Amino acid sequence: MDDVFVSSWISTQAPPFQTFGVRDWDGINERVRLDRGDHVFRLVVDALNQVSETDETDNTFEWTYAWGGDPLATPQATARAVNLAFEPADGRTEPVVAAASAGSARSGPLTVDGPTYISWGVGNAGLASTDSSISVHMYFDGILVEQRVVDGIAALSGAALTDWDELPDSIRITPGQHTLLVSIDPGNLVDESDETDNSLTSELTWSTGPATPPDPVPEEIAIPAPPYEELVRPNLAPYLPADWDGPLVIRGGSSGVTVEGRNGHVSAFTAGSVDYSVTNDSGVAMTNSFSARLLLDGLLVDETSFAAGGAAGVWVVDAAIPADRLTPGEHSLTVVIDAGVEVTESDESDNSLTVTFEAVAGPPPPPTAPVAYSVAELSAMLDIIPALVLETADVDAQVNDGTDWASIVLEAADAAYFLATGTAITDERVDISLLSRAEYESQNLSICLEDQNTLSSSQRDAELMDCRLTIGESAGLTWSGTGVIRVRIDMSATPAGVLTTLMHELGHARQVLLAPASGAGVQASSLASLREAQAQVFEAVGWRHIEEFLGETYTQFPDLAVLRDQVGDRLDRQLEKAAVLEEHGLGYELMWLAALQDPAGLGLATELRSNGKLSAASTKLFYDYLLSIRPEDTNTWVNARLGSGGSLVNEYRELALSRLVDGLPAESEGHPDLLDPGFLSP
Repeated sequence: MDDVFVSSWISTQAPPFQTFGVRDWDGINERVRLDRGDHVFRLVVDALNQVSETDETDNTFEWTYAWGGDPLATPQATARAVNLAFEPADGRTEPVVAAASAGSARSGPLTVDGPTYISWGVGNAGLASTDSSISVHMYFDGILVEQRVVDGIAALSGAALTDWDELPDSIRITPGQHTLLVSIDPGNLVDESDETDNSLTSELTWSTGPATPPDPVPEEIAIPAPPYEELVRPNLAPYLPADWDGPLVIRGGSSGVTVEGRNGHVSAFTAGSVDYSVTNDSGVAMTNSFSARLLLDGLLVDETSFAAGGAAGVWVVDAAIPADRLTPGEHSLTVVIDAGVEVTESDESDNSLTVTFEAVAGPPPPPTAPVAYSVAELSAMLDIIPALVLETADVDAQVNDGTDWASIVLEAADAAYFLATGTAITDERVDISLLSRAEYESQNLSICLEDQNTLSSSQRDAELMDCRLTIGESAGLTWSGTGVIRVRIDMSATPAGVLTTLMHELGHARQVLLAPASGAGVQASSLASLREAQAQVFEAVGWRHIEEFLGETYTQFPDLAVLRDQVGDRLDRQLEKAAVLEEHGLGYELMWLAALQDPAGLGLATELRSNGKLSAASTKLFYDYLLSIRPEDTNTWVNARLGSGGSLVNEYRELALSRLVDGLPAESEGHPDLLDPGFLSP
């Protein structure tokens, strides 16, 4: 009908002078949408030309019927709608692939003397999920050779047919050029925002003889690792300890700053304190002692001697500067390591460090007030959220007239963090970078291998492998161990996805700021899973505070079969990972069990069972409770949750699935990248 295949019938016998056919077939409305006006029907006998006949010219009958009644209503355009379109299946680089070998990433040379493997991928590029059955038809030179039905597709999800090899069973392929047409929803039964991208035609050529292997897909080149040379001597260098402002810092006696490693105001003619740190940045131990000199404006103020130390050793010095040396104005402060040249090093060029500071006459200024956002400022920072949750392109694509989604995501995260904690991110010792995938991998690899000079060649190779694995499986990473916590986020995701990842990593950053964990005596899996539970809860903390402040819900989804399956698969996948002690899966299980067990008596279990999820305030309370677990209690706490929580796992799964909303309109469906904070957090 109107060039759309609607049905076929097969007769296994055709005796001479016999008539066979079909009466009163009523399935047309299930196959194609009939609008008012003329429609052309075509009936083709022996459609695949499988029967040799004396006359092949009378096998097609065509006629036109007019449909009356009112024209079909055009669906109202909404921001969230279904949009079916082609997309490459997993492992393929093209939406439709025809090749002579299975598993081919792209179309290649074909031969009539060998198999033909066809793969296609279809997706829902829109932000509304659908349970409607979606037909996909494949035509070879205009003849239908295969049809499949996809039982609905969730938003930004897909389905695929891979390595279908039955084309020669359906039709005889002759050498030469042929046309392969794949059509999605050919009967136009699904309302879409764009009906122009539902068919794809490929011109393909079949030759004879053996198949020629296709050109290989170029292998992805790994991000180069930082240069490395195995050291054969010690190497002394400045060192930046955790929570320090720098390897060499100074504070005045009247500054009020008494924390080691922190800079403070320096008042003129007031004694000052200097902290600096030195490391043996090598895997080779030192056999000699050494000394370091501290110079103010080029003149010696302190000299400290150190005993010989092992590989990767660290030394910390706290020195005083007399008040009379701190005259008003700018000064230089220099530390010279191994001043007596007592250690033969692999690198003698990194033994000094100079910083400048100003000694100011008069009393120190009052401390800088922390940032405090007003309601109006927070509203301005979050007014982009309704548009953000409608964006389907990646942040690094910079679409929509060059909208700077990276800056928008950072501002929204700052607002959410402030709403939850009362502190602006700018007042935390956190450095955040949103990066392209290549830069994300490069920066994280450099950070991950910062200690490589202290490793042997074999150790470095193993660490490089572990680093690449960790980075390759991640969308965000948080690094501590230096003066500022470094958060690195991959921008190759939608703004909603990048903001969710950033909130997760801020949960890690806050745990480092407020509850730095000691690993002494703690099982690695227990500590890692607890940290993941904390970060996973903080994802929900951020989004629920945004929703509460704006009075909107962005993490709700309709109760459709495709979404019930998708959420159920997500939950089951995390439970399977938890069973093998994978830290992320175990983290999800731990936080649900902890909420349902409520060992601290915070009322979480009652609220969760009554309302289906925790409020913004209760989610933050839960996060704070998880941070309060002392490192030395981690093993006991984790074992207690898992040991008595087996019966609660099914309840956790049922509670999560109960959040699917029956009858939720498409325009209220949440962004697919918010499924985790929507369903995987209590």
